[in-house]
Amino acid sequence: MTTIDDATYAQYVHEDLAHLIHPQYYAPDHQAPVIFDHGEGVWLTDVKGKRYIDALSSLWNVAVGHGRGELADAAAEQIRKVAFTNNYVGFSNVPAIQLATKTVSLAYDNMAALFFTNSGSESNEGAFKTARFYWNLQGRPTKTKLIARERAYHGGTLATMSMTGLPVFWKYFGPLVDGIVHTKKPDNLECDCEPNTDGECAHWLEAAILREGPDTVAAFIAEPVKGAGGVWTPAPGYFERIREICDKYEVLFIADEVITGFGRTGYMFALERWNVQPDILSIAKAITSGYIPMGAFIVSHQIADALNNVPSDARFMHAYTNSAHPTASAVGLRNLRIIEEERLVENAAAMGERLGDGFQQALGKSAHVTNLRHLGLIAGLTLVKDARTGEAYAPADGIGGKVAKHMREEGGVITRFVGDNLVFAPPLVVNAFEIDHIVEATAKAISVVTGA
Repeated sequence: MTTIDDATYAQYVHEDLAHLIHPQYYAPDHQAPVIFDHGEGVWLTDVKGKRYIDALSSLWNVAVGHGRGELADAAAEQIRKVAFTNNYVGFSNVPAIQLATKTVSLAYDNMAALFFTNSGSESNEGAFKTARFYWNLQGRPTKTKLIARERAYHGGTLATMSMTGLPVFWKYFGPLVDGIVHTKKPDNLECDCEPNTDGECAHWLEAAILREGPDTVAAFIAEPVKGAGGVWTPAPGYFERIREICDKYEVLFIADEVITGFGRTGYMFALERWNVQPDILSIAKAITSGYIPMGAFIVSHQIADALNNVPSDARFMHAYTNSAHPTASAVGLRNLRIIEEERLVENAAAMGERLGDGFQQALGKSAHVTNLRHLGLIAGLTLVKDARTGEAYAPADGIGGKVAKHMREEGGVITRFVGDNLVFAPPLVVNAFEIDHIVEATAKAISVVTGA
């Protein structure tokens, strides 16, 4: 690689500010951006030649690491065959058929068929539409509402933004979509179970269903780990109870495994840990490790049977031009082979334990860290002014951003912060040395920034 000079970098920054609107855009964030050039394994290199550990798999998605020639070869081979094929009425393609078959075989035992999307947002929106469609087929058209959770993140479309339980994503985009509500702590209700790391209890769902009326609720959506909201992990027994509540009130359970799917938590899919099966499973990100955009939602045998036996006036009118794109499908199929052949699910479990243990040893007694949490190879921690009292930093302190900046500039580690929470999800190919580097850079940054 030939690194660029300061003048060329300045020109890139000028053009970036002038012409590129970024996700979650705020212009001051892009005055001196890291501009990436290439990557290998868990490492990224910018246009100036500086290397970083990618401690968030870029955006939770580069599961098999950067620079995988096998995936480039799979894409090139398929592109040479055909640019694109119509997957609408009466048409299909071989890679899509093979990837659908493989993905369903890796998913929960009750899963039967899938619909390919282009992103996690599309997967969750499609899952919600499918839940409504299903209940209409059952002659129960009043079951239209969806219940989501506080601090959850489900996407950026109008419907998935409304599902998202983080008000910062709603501002200036309202009003929210009707028929989507959130769990909240019921008044005068004592939970008889252990709360999640963010304080939520399974009883909140039952209270929400009763508040809205069971005959109006189509589905409940939840991430096994609340990822973009700050990596909040579930309490023991939480999802077992969620499944019971959904069954009791005839509510479909949508598992948003856009982040946790394909090995992130040390299981191929996260709910396997608790022997729980959803009715609809949303996936994206790691299905292609981000090499080509792709996602899907997978439905149970019960829902698939309903879709396969619709009356003539009830065609499933849900579609995207690029659904089941042959090149994305070919890349996804090769990517899943890598995950299996290199035993990356097992590596995620082992390296996740090393990451969790490392944070406990380095930060467990820190005066400025609380709520260390991890589940497999996804972890989070909360920065506080005083760990003994739980006193939080003021938002104006920007402590999360300051620590993340030090980690990036001085420690060579890129991760993400959500307010006062740091979150981690390195590629599944990460090794022990790289895990230790992440822990060391995090601990040092917290010490320097907080003065502890």
